[in-house]
Amino acid sequence: MQLDLNSVESIVAWWQVWPERHDVYLDYKLSASPEFAPAILAAQRRIAASRELMALYESSVQEGRVQQAQLAEQQITLSARELRYREFAMMT
Repeated sequence: MQLDLNSVESIVAWWQVWPERHDVYLDYKLSASPEFAPAILAAQRRIAASRELMALYESSVQEGRVQQAQLAEQQITLSARELRYREFAMMT
């Protein structure tokens, strides 16, 4: 997907792909690239005003939490040996 930071429609469509992550990126881009501020702010206002988009955001946040919980559960079930192998792999 192509993102045009000068187009409100493009920003909103892109945001819908991964709302939790893209919401944070828009905040970053707003501070890092003020030339895109008018379109980003307009897109953020449109998102905030839409019940459907806000529900999508909440769903995305919840999905992220579920994935983090699943990863944590998998980590708990790993044997000490597997954990040690992962530690060594990360060192190299």
